Amino acid sequence: MRKIYFSDRVDPGYNLAVEEYLLGQAASEDDILFLWQNDKTVVIGRNQNPWKECDLDVLEQKGCRLVRRLSGGGAVYHDLGNLNFTFISRFHPNCVRDNIEIVINAIRSYGIDAVFSGKNDIQVGAFKVSGNAYFEQNNFICHHGTLLLDSDLSQLATILTASKLKLESKGINSVKARVINLKALNPAITVPGFKQALVTAFTNRPAATAEPNHPERSSESVPETIPADNESFLTAADRQAIAKIETKYHSWDWNYGASPAFNVAIARRYEWGEVELLLVVNDGIIDQIAVSTDALDVDLANRIKNGLIATAFDEKQIFDRIIPAAYQKCLNKSCSALSHNG
Repeated sequence: MRKIYFSDRVDPGYNLAVEEYLLGQAASEDDILFLWQNDKTVVIGRNQNPWKECDLDVLEQKGCRLVRRLSGGGAVYHDLGNLNFTFISRFHPNCVRDNIEIVINAIRSYGIDAVFSGKNDIQVGAFKVSGNAYFEQNNFICHHGTLLLDSDLSQLATILTASKLKLESKGINSVKARVINLKALNPAITVPGFKQALVTAFTNRPAATAEPNHPERSSESVPETIPADNESFLTAADRQAIAKIETKYHSWDWNYGASPAFNVAIARRYEWGEVELLLVVNDGIIDQIAVSTDALDVDLANRIKNGLIATAFDEKQIFDRIIPAAYQKCLNKSCSALSHNG
């Protein structure tokens, strides 16, 4: 049975929790389409390193959130000019291709010639308009993707740029591609209109009937309008289960601590000397440290090690901790002057 769900919230943790819940509750005969949006969000793949994928300082300055999804693949930027889709169904060998064909048909309904490219992209000419990823669970597939309708591409380019850390990561790097908004190819495109186009393409696929989960249910026809609120199908028990899943997607342990191991070199010059740190980080926690410094305080390196080992990797907090460690013995002007001149 085909089911169509819409989210009226733009919180990435909530939307990924709903997606995970729908996957866990899906019946063998279900064919689900879930449409959702996130505001100012970077979503990284299951095995990616957030420090490698984006500039976390810029991310914070711009009020963006970072969330790790369950599927693999690369990092993507979401804003309200981006529409996300999720297909959930029993796995079969052609299900990803069939789902992508639905998206392509929706794009072509606007007179845009889109094609499936590579392993998981939809392109128009040389430009990428959609990235896709998927994972299997209990013989079900969860296939989700992005659609660039009218996204702020300047923000995308600024945020999805790794910081200037000297970093060697064992995680998976995103492959940057040339992208374009579909609205640039057809100005008539809007988010509500494209939702309707996807619903139409989904319900027109042969061999099933649609049942949008909304008070006004229909098993035969496509809804004429996209409802603003489609959460009325959720029971109190559903909401409680989703809220429990949502805590994972808002947690540091999931979004940062689940990162693959990586090595990083960071350095900073202070009034009393320079400090360079060589770190081995596992699951976002500093596991090993080597300290190099030209400060006169011979015990400084050990104090830095003791203060940072087994703590979360956060570049700003690391250097904030170094200052009191250094100033334990280096509080007078003669010490700072000597180290500065050394």
